[in-house]
Amino acid sequence: MKKIILLLGLFAFIILSSCTDFVNNIDKPVQVVDDKNLNASDMTFLAKGIQFRFSETATELLMCAEGLSDEFIFDTDVPNATFPQYQEIDNAQILTDNNSVRSIFNNLGELRFYADDIVNKVGQYTTLSDAVKKNALFTGYFYGGIARYYYATYFGRNLTQGGATIDKSPFIPSAQMYALALEKFKAALDWAPNDATKRIVNTHIARTYLFMGDFPNAAQYAVNGMSQGDANFDALYSLEFANLFYIFAGRYRAQFVMDFRFKDYIDANPQEASRVIIEPVEGNSGKIFYMQAKMLIDNDPVVVATWQENTLMLAELALRGQATGDALALVNQVRASHNIDPLGAVDLDVIYVERDKELNCMGLRLPDQRRYNRFHLPGRWEYFPLTIDEINTNPNL
Repeated sequence: MKKIILLLGLFAFIILSSCTDFVNNIDKPVQVVDDKNLNASDMTFLAKGIQFRFSETATELLMCAEGLSDEFIFDTDVPNATFPQYQEIDNAQILTDNNSVRSIFNNLGELRFYADDIVNKVGQYTTLSDAVKKNALFTGYFYGGIARYYYATYFGRNLTQGGATIDKSPFIPSAQMYALALEKFKAALDWAPNDATKRIVNTHIARTYLFMGDFPNAAQYAVNGMSQGDANFDALYSLEFANLFYIFAGRYRAQFVMDFRFKDYIDANPQEASRVIIEPVEGNSGKIFYMQAKMLIDNDPVVVATWQENTLMLAELALRGQATGDALALVNQVRASHNIDPLGAVDLDVIYVERDKELNCMGLRLPDQRRYNRFHLPGRWEYFPLTIDEINTNPNL
């Protein structure tokens, strides 16, 4: 019988209608309840469980994605950099039994399942209020879209072929998985609680189309995406459930540190320190490395989407002839939000660098490297491999 994880001990939960975030200060799941014991009043509780699973998935996935990209580096000269699974990821020579990848894949599978399941459950109850139904359907469709987007962007069957499986299905290539994500995101628009949340969803749709190389559709949704003044869409954490960027790529234990080019960005223009936020850590040999300093304590958020990202998408799409607007003015709007002097010219190479600076620690460098054909370790894994557990138990693999 299927099980649904319920979360007990929820406190200080941020209401879903907030445009800032959808999850905050949630304790780990401590009880499992059979479906037959659920009733309509549990639906909001289940939605909060999905939001918890999203945060748990996002912090590990996006951190490790930066490790697989050229943004983070793993060097045993850094004190406490000892995990072999992170070294595999940094070298892009990842075994199918890598424990971190297994953890990510398992959490992502649960996120996908719970998101889909709550949508199915809505139809089983005739006593749901409109508000509860709307909340449940938005949560299920939106996070179901995120789960499929994560599969398409970060997992693969071989070194350069992205995609994954769903519920022991045949392998679904990234293009098809992105299409499934888009179906969910577009369904979520119908149930979004407010305009700010709709803009967050539109930014996710635009990003998905951008990574697919479908620039006309990316432009159509980006123009209705997050705009200046919108709060970040964050995955939030608590003292009991910490942000892993802080735990394994920050002050608590710097397993991953930033590539040295981020220090070079600041050396070339000290104004960049307002968005390239790093601090030094001395290696065992005395060499100075630099770790991310965006997330300095265990309950700092992971930023998942921003209006600045959406604006940079519009700038790129304008350069590609698919969006109206002045690409240079759009890039300078983003720079001005950090009090950085404007540029005099812009092209796609400049966009690539601006995204590198602006979107660090968001898990977006890896797909950018691939779509610009600039992966730094050719001939090695450009995705996380499907896990040995999935390979051994899925008859379609």
